[in-house]
Amino acid sequence: MNKKQLIENVVKKLKKYDDLIWYARATPENYHIKGVKENVDRIEKEYPDEVNELNALSAEHINWHHGFNSGMVAALRYILTMDESGLEQANEWFPELDS
Repeated sequence: MNKKQLIENVVKKLKKYDDLIWYARATPENYHIKGVKENVDRIEKEYPDEVNELNALSAEHINWHHGFNSGMVAALRYILTMDESGLEQANEWFPELDS
């Protein structure tokens, strides 16, 4: 695998975990906002197993998965920042979870 393929795969995974964090934060009260319900439906279709984990009955179970997804976003952003801006910048921004 070359560097370009590696970065493409990191970006793909980052999109997945960004989507799952967004999904966990979305609430039915926001479905009236343009695009929210459509995005919820897309994420449910694209990542059914992960969505089922986020919709589990146990708050502890949900919190673990949301925390895992957040950790993945932080780690993947660290890698991309290191590639784009260098190690010093990546260390300064880590963990970057703003979304």
